[in-house]
Amino acid sequence: MEENCRNPEHLLSAVNQEGCRKGEEEKTEHLLNTADIIKSVGMIILASVIGFGFWKLGMSESNIIMVYILCVQITSVITTHQVYSLIASVVSVFVFNFLFTEPRYTLLAYDKDYPVTFITMFVAAFLTGSLSIRVKKQAKQVADAALVAQKEQLRSNLLRSISHDLRTPLTSISGNASNLLSNGEKFDVETKKQLYSDIYDDSMWLITLVENLLSITKIEEGRLNIRLQAEMLDEIITEALQHISRKKEEHKISFQTSEDFILVKADARLIMQVIINIVDNAFKYTQKGSEITITTQKMKDKAVVRIADNGPGIPDDIKPLVFDMFYSGAKNMADSRRSLGLGLALCKSIITAHGGELELSDNMPHGAVFTFSLPIEEVNLHE
Repeated sequence: MEENCRNPEHLLSAVNQEGCRKGEEEKTEHLLNTADIIKSVGMIILASVIGFGFWKLGMSESNIIMVYILCVQITSVITTHQVYSLIASVVSVFVFNFLFTEPRYTLLAYDKDYPVTFITMFVAAFLTGSLSIRVKKQAKQVADAALVAQKEQLRSNLLRSISHDLRTPLTSISGNASNLLSNGEKFDVETKKQLYSDIYDDSMWLITLVENLLSITKIEEGRLNIRLQAEMLDEIITEALQHISRKKEEHKISFQTSEDFILVKADARLIMQVIINIVDNAFKYTQKGSEITITTQKMKDKAVVRIADNGPGIPDDIKPLVFDMFYSGAKNMADSRRSLGLGLALCKSIITAHGGELELSDNMPHGAVFTFSLPIEEVNLHE
């Protein structure tokens, strides 16, 4: 057994067999879809009820036949496999024969024209159902192609943004390091401290960027694993503030809570990333000395976190765009290199994945407020 596991051919064979087995199981499960069976039976019953209505009104059998053909066509649209429209075509012929041909409530047909009618009805129903399925498949192919194009566009935008926005901090780091290596002994302590600080800030920004890139890629691919646990909201915020960039020294940050104890159901690591991104965003778009206030409170079954600043605020025409990926509003920033435009888009995705909401509003008299909610974790005390 151990030898087989080390042999790539055995591994490949095992993987292929497992894949085939799962494929057959999925195919069988796909065909035996309870919801599709219920839909198909329901459409036959509905067509029969309408057919009875037409028969009571004295309409001809051709009108009733059209009802069953329409029933098969709708069945092909609302079910997931062609077999349901095929079965619906056959059943429709027998049901029509049983209910509306003489002698009624039998499967006998005395009129010599009925066999031709039945065959025509089956062919018409089957063809229209097949055509509907083909149209549905083509629509799915178009949707899949659009999704592929969207992913390619995302990848293209990501590569373009990364190549543009990484160049400046990397150049700054290498340039400052080169100066320290070549002329370090000639610099005074203050100059060295400034160079070290610049290298640190640029490296921390690159680390944050990489974390955001990894998270946003996992979200786009559906691989973001959220480990929901009972967490103290105050502890999450306090730890997040400890990881804020050195620029926090240029701003005033305060944290207030209206409750002594708020327990949330969340992935602490991801919520910390949300708080760091929002606060860093406030650093970038507000003047030095601005105030950033974080408050928390309970609202029914939600915990609400409010991050407000007293900066210039965000114009109304930009508000709908701030959560879009790659939108950074860099033209309004003095330091436009820090503008990949992933932070707020990532925050939106993380909060949505937690079952909460992230919103932007104005802070009066000026500034911006980012508010997000998280589900509260109930505490059961056992004596």
